[in-house]
Formats: sequence, C-alpha cells, structure tokens
Amino acid sequence: MKNNDSIKKDWNSMAEAYETFNNSEDSYSYNIEWPCVKQLLPELGKKTVVDLGCGTGIFTFLLEGFAPEQIIGIDMSEEMLNIAKVKASKMSSKAEFICYDASKCKEVIRMPVDFIFSSTTSHYINNIGELFKNVAASLKNGGECVFSIIHPLYSAMYPIEHGDTFPDDEEWRVRYLDKSVRAYVQPWLEYNDDYEDHLSISYHHTFSDYINAIIDAGLLIEEIREPMPPEEWKTMQPDRYDSFMETPVYMIIKMKKPAA
Repeated sequence: MKNNDSIKKDWNSMAEAYETFNNSEDSYSYNIEWPCVKQLLPELGKKTVVDLGCGTGIFTFLLEGFAPEQIIGIDMSEEMLNIAKVKASKMSSKAEFICYDASKCKEVIRMPVDFIFSSTTSHYINNIGELFKNVAASLKNGGECVFSIIHPLYSAMYPIEHGDTFPDDEEWRVRYLDKSVRAYVQPWLEYNDDYEDHLSISYHHTFSDYINAIIDAGLLIEEIREPMPPEEWKTMQPDRYDSFMETPVYMIIKMKKPAA
C-alpha cells in the first residue's frame, strides 16, 4: 500500500511534465506504440470501451476516434485525470473519467464491456495476477483487450531502489530475474528543466509473469508484438534508433475472453 500511495503521489506531481513529453513529435507513444496498437484493434464502432490507466487521455481520445458507443478512462491520479477532463471539454468528447486503482477495475466497471485497452500501466502494479483477473471479469464473453506493456527486457534494466539515492549510469543494466522494486528518474523530468528531478518507483515483471497471469485469468492470447522504432529514426535519431533496436521498449499483447 505504501508503494501504491507513492506511485499515485508521484503521478499527481508530474502530470503536466508527462503531458508535455508525450505530445512532442518524438513521443514514443505516437511513433512506436500507437502504430502497432492500431493494427491490433478490433472493430470498436458502437462498442463499450475502457482505457485502463488512461493518464491524461492520450489513448482515450485516439480510441474515441473509432466511434465507440461509450468510452471510459480509469486512472488513480487525480491530476492526470484533470488534464484529461480539460481536453475532453475542449474537444466536446463524450469520454467519461473515473479516478480508481486500475488493478481493481471490476469494482467500478458495473457492466461487462466489449474492449479494454491499457498502455504502460502494468509495471506500476505489483499484483498483475489480480489485474488480469479483474480485466477478465470486466469483459463480456467474447470481449477483447490489448495491453501495451513496457517490454520485460526493458524494465529489467531499471535500477534497483536504494532509498533516496539517485542511480548512476552503471545501475542501468539487465537484472531480469530480480523482482526488487525499481527507482529511477522519468524521462519527462530528466529532459525538462522546468521540473525538478525525483525518483519514481515501478515493478519489473518477466515475460512468464505476464503469460501465466493471463492464462490464470482465463484469457486467450491472440497475438504478441514487439514494435520497432520508426525507420526514419535511423537517420534522424540514430542513437535512439540503435538503442531501441537493441532493447525493445514495448510488448503489445492482444487477448480475448472466451465466448460462453
């Protein structure tokens, strides 16, 4: 619970920095993640959709472009949701936003939905078994979900938490089977001089952790993808391109709840 409160406080404090970072032309979300996610989406027209861990609504509004009947964003950070609500008002969006722990989503999703999406939320949740069981319980029979997660190889590089000590460069190395809490400076703080750096914490889950949690929840895996950085980065941002080719940032999993 202490870590959960810390994560919530952390996201409240850096909501504006996150929004600025992810709306830049170099955004990982727009350049690597979203092009792959779009290819995995089912038909969303007139469907009920949930964006789990929606943050400032970046993907909520992208999904709304596919004309669902209803779309709900769930996030534990009030400040992130405040930004999402302001954007929704300006866009005349019909999206609804609920402040709640994503891992316990069944408690606020009253009626089963057709589709659940989640972007880079699961590594802030310690018990992903509970998460996927709640996701399964929130889906209609035959409903689908797409989870974009920080690739287990990438999260394995995050530095181990050592109190308030900031990690040095040598701490960024792979410790794949080490499940210790991770602590590091988020890029939207590190590369933004308007905000003071501080440590964020998250969890590292292995590939087998994810697969077993999904199986235990009774969900069927339909497809797994590991998206590449855009080809134009090879010349425009060669260092970043090479880095993401060596260690993928995202793993995107499409799942389905069996029909009755």
